[in-house]
Amino acid sequence: MLVPMTKVRVVARRSELARVLEELQGLGLVELADAEASLERLGGGELRAERCDELRFLLAESDALLALLPARLPRDSSGTDPVPGDVDTARLHALLAGLTSAAGRVTSRLDALRDDEVVLPRFLGPLQRLVALVPELADLSDAELARLRLDTVALVLNTEDEQVVELLRGELATALGARFELVWTRVEHGAIGCLVVFPHDATKTVHTLLGHEHVRHVALPSEFDGLSLRRAVDAMELRVAGLTAAIDAAAADRAALLEPHGAALQTLRLGIAAELEQLAAYEQLAATPRVFVALGWVPRSDLDRLRRELEARIGPQVVVEELETARHEPEAPVLMHNVRLARPFEFLVRFLDVPRSGSFDPTLLTALFLPLMFGVMVGDVGYGAILLALALLGRRRFAGSSPVAASLSFVLLVGSAWAILFGVLFGELFGDLGKRLFGEWAVWMYRPGAEALEPLLLFALAIGAAHVVLGVLLGAWQAARFRQHRIVLDKVGTLLVLGGLFGIAGWAADQLPGFALTPAVAAIMVGLVLVMSLHGALGIVMGPLELVGTLGNVLSYLRLAAVGLASAYLAIVANELAVAGPIWMGVLIGTFFHTLNLALAAFSPLIQALRLHYVEFFSKFLAGGGRPFHPFGGSADSSTHSTP
Repeated sequence: MLVPMTKVRVVARRSELARVLEELQGLGLVELADAEASLERLGGGELRAERCDELRFLLAESDALLALLPARLPRDSSGTDPVPGDVDTARLHALLAGLTSAAGRVTSRLDALRDDEVVLPRFLGPLQRLVALVPELADLSDAELARLRLDTVALVLNTEDEQVVELLRGELATALGARFELVWTRVEHGAIGCLVVFPHDATKTVHTLLGHEHVRHVALPSEFDGLSLRRAVDAMELRVAGLTAAIDAAAADRAALLEPHGAALQTLRLGIAAELEQLAAYEQLAATPRVFVALGWVPRSDLDRLRRELEARIGPQVVVEELETARHEPEAPVLMHNVRLARPFEFLVRFLDVPRSGSFDPTLLTALFLPLMFGVMVGDVGYGAILLALALLGRRRFAGSSPVAASLSFVLLVGSAWAILFGVLFGELFGDLGKRLFGEWAVWMYRPGAEALEPLLLFALAIGAAHVVLGVLLGAWQAARFRQHRIVLDKVGTLLVLGGLFGIAGWAADQLPGFALTPAVAAIMVGLVLVMSLHGALGIVMGPLELVGTLGNVLSYLRLAAVGLASAYLAIVANELAVAGPIWMGVLIGTFFHTLNLALAAFSPLIQALRLHYVEFFSKFLAGGGRPFHPFGGSADSSTHSTP
């Protein structure tokens, strides 16, 4: 449900401005709004802007340092909230300057080690292969090669085509004749490593020749330059082997540097954020020479508490006045508050749109219908039990760390319970495995059976009819609250047509007596005329199209049966393949198809159920465009879930 909101005006002496703002921020009950345009804004905007710039810089530096810690630390041991305005920026500047410089040096060392961890193995692989090709030359250093008047070049060809090596050999032969030696090997996927030995006086010619796009040189890091090929490989292997320990040591040094200051940084960061919020609040206030005025929204149930707290903390000189607003004020923020079991479904509603203030919150109905539809589509005891176990694990894993993942786990948990229930009704355990083991054990009907098709389709249509009619009823009720009379009549006409169609269907199926046909046809005619008359000249076209669309919404619920049957038949196919060959092959094939079906059962039914809610159900009544309630000094996330 949506918590009723009321608009308030807070008036106090101008000398009490800072104190009142601090108390409002500490209470976290009021969302501030812009003050009346007829009053003057507070002065001092330039000074506040300078203070904001300084605090934002400090906030960014604090966040950068806190991000380097292994985990975000709680606030200091005192457990007290920071008081805005008490942030000692001079002390914080000094603290951040020293920590940033020291942490920067350690971080640079750590980054260099991590770069080596990525880069060195790319050098090492080709060089190790080249060493094996020319063991005699591999032991010679650059100085020894110079005395022999020889130079070497290690390079990589970006190709797997051996003809490129021969083309390179031909180019070198054209330029140098027989005064070179070329050896090569495959060093990695898509590359060939080469080592070229040539006279020192041909160095310029060779480097010019190798400057083509398909050749890249292996330029060794500076600490390995000048070593022989074998010594370079040995030194590089030793370096790579010690990188993990060096990285761990550097990370430990950085943690040891920052952790003693982590709690203080976190507390100061909270203080900076609180002061920035308060400075932003000044821009929404208005004042006269003696008093200031603040406007805001507060949950109606918390209005008395707000008055009591301000009077107790500041005194009777603070006046909290409730302002008169429209019954369904569109500017009012939205605070959703549902029973505990329905709260995990709130984010699914907000994912589509936030309900408008004063409208209907469909969270509770979503919590009732969505898991039921999920259970109808899965409808298997085995799959439901596995999904239930996965949901419990996810609920435990993401509790407190990821609210969205935890909510999705709860949605899956409730849907899995329904899947087990419908699995008992349909007599399904991993498809027809239960039937093979225990015989016919369905409480209601065996879903894959031919005789179950008609009742299954009728059951899906019954759910669709109930869901869509409920949505139209809610739309009519909500339109009546908003005094939207044309929409009320349109919904009434739609209900008449649907009722008439259901009556004709019941008569055709011999479920209703013959005299029910006349009132059913009359309801359709009256409803059709009513809907057509509301669309003016285009009503003769728009009215029937709208009603056909509503009937299509009901028929869309046939997907409950279609998706469920597809899952059941895939499970049966898995069982058939499992016994069609050798046992080991059957186990592998059966496990693969059941795993595939389980993965589909975890996602497809949920997506289809959400689609039925968003398109077929919510479209009949949901008035979107709401703005979440963000109280001054409160948590934006928690404010959209429950009352403060």
